[in-house]
Amino acid sequence: MQIDELTLGEVEEVEAYSGLPLASMTDTDKPKTKLLIALAYVIKRKKDPKFTIEHAKRLTMNDLNEILGIGDDVEDPTKA
Repeated sequence: MQIDELTLGEVEEVEAYSGLPLASMTDTDKPKTKLLIALAYVIKRKKDPKFTIEHAKRLTMNDLNEILGIGDDVEDPTKA
């Protein structure tokens, strides 16, 4: 899943939940846990409307990498 495939409404949800703009993903001075939870939530909800924010909170970092399509050959956008 590419971040640029999110709708504006989904970006709004991510920003509202996290209290951070999506563009802050590359900012190394801010905590990003809520931002990552919200991203996982909106992305997973596209395929499973019953997926909740509580489900997203239980994901591992490996799960998150898979959701975001981050592999060994793809740069992690949270580590810029």
